[in-house]
Amino acid sequence: MGKLEPKEYPEHAKLTAIKDKSQAIGLFLEWLPEQGITLCSFVGEDKTSHAHYYPCQKTTLQLLSKYFEIDLEVLENEKQQMLEALRAHQA
Repeated sequence: MGKLEPKEYPEHAKLTAIKDKSQAIGLFLEWLPEQGITLCSFVGEDKTSHAHYYPCQKTTLQLLSKYFEIDLEVLENEKQQMLEALRAHQA
């Protein structure tokens, strides 16, 4: 079991390709609260006084996966496939 095959594990291949960018953005997102900065979501019909901003409820992982178009459910399924293949190889 060596290098990941993009055809076999496409989400992991995408993840590997964006690893450095994703890590840099993730560190930045985690740094923001230390600076007193909170990401917010806009809720309301327009940006009038009746509009409201609420702290973003998404995790860094959720934001990064959306930005880089990584499907976390598919990624988890691929992990399970890898584990099954590794177990079969060791048996």
